Amino acid sequence: MAIDNAEVIDATAYEGKKLILQLYDHLEFDDEIIKEHMFMLQDKLNTYIWFIDSKQYEETYPNASLSVYEIQIKFKYQPSDFCIEYLNHVNNKLGSMNITVMFEVTD
Repeated sequence: MAIDNAEVIDATAYEGKKLILQLYDHLEFDDEIIKEHMFMLQDKLNTYIWFIDSKQYEETYPNASLSVYEIQIKFKYQPSDFCIEYLNHVNNKLGSMNITVMFEVTD
């Protein structure tokens, strides 16, 4: 489970009315692969958004009353400035759907 497998939700949990989805990104933001990396991230995020929008989470959490959604990206390496700008743009677009994208750099 990682960024290079766009069809898989890496981890799910919920807390109260909040569904938490985690995405693991183990790739560096190297100039040589940045374009491919960003396309992978976009594809993976689209899968997560579809998962929320289609309410696929109800199969796993049928009795949960979820209305707030948080996608947590766990980067192994510091994201590029372009990536941070992209995530800010994504947050602006998804706010009306009660979806927030957060990120942190972890080991």
